[in-house]
Formats: sequence, structure tokens, C-alpha cells
Amino acid sequence: MASRKVLKRQQVVEDLVRRLSQKQGATATTYHLTLLESEIGGTVRQRATLRCLGLRRRGSRSMVADTPQMRGRIRAVAHLLAVEEG
Repeated sequence: MASRKVLKRQQVVEDLVRRLSQKQGATATTYHLTLLESEIGGTVRQRATLRCLGLRRRGSRSMVADTPQMRGRIRAVAHLLAVEEG
């Protein structure tokens, strides 16, 4: 049985995936990303994905283009990020 914190985080990830998948052909061309959680404890692949998104340490911000590749990267580490359209 999962804790409330885990369930809440899963809901946030599901909402993000749903929101990003609805944006096919949307007018927003960039996303502002903020790293909320540390990469410590993550897999090597997650750390590499964060580096590709331009995020180095907790609290760092990055702006990425709205492409299918970037959406996939965002989904891979969505539990660590805050995403804003802009």
C-alpha cells in the first residue's frame, strides 16, 4: 500500500502527462522547467535526462522548446520538476 505522499506525486505526474499530451499542435512553443527535487538517489539515466534539459542543481531553471523529444524527457523526470508553459 502506497503512502499519501507517493499517491499525490503519482497524481501530479499523471496530470502533467495528460496536460502535455493534450498540447499536440498547441501554440505554446516553450516550457519553463524548475528542478524541485534533488537528483540524488535517481538513476544514471534520470541524471543524464536532467542534464539534457539543462538542469544542474535543485532550484535551477531552464527553458526548453516544445518538441516531442523534450516532452518525452520531461515525462521521464516529471516527478522531480515543476513545468510552466511560456
